[in-house]
Amino acid sequence: MPRIMLALILCCVAVHGAAAAGGTAKAAAGELSSCLDPSTTLLAGGDVGDKELMAAQNACARLKQSSSDRHTIARIDAAAANIADELRRRQASKH
Repeated sequence: MPRIMLALILCCVAVHGAAAAGGTAKAAAGELSSCLDPSTTLLAGGDVGDKELMAAQNACARLKQSSSDRHTIARIDAAAANIADELRRRQASKH
């Protein structure tokens, strides 16, 4: 009987852990999208609002700190550079 209870508890913990990891993955994917999508739009010649650019810059900064995959970091760095260039261009045009 104790083995069955232990197995049941471990099963519940595993299911709960997998659900939590899935939520984290969705959040990370959303953050990645918030960083990369505006950059892609800019590169394609589209328009991105100031608030969206600032949100993208913040998302890229958070992702740089939390990501360990070098390919993802390279994509984040490229997007962050593109966003920073656009923000500098907009600041220069205001003065």
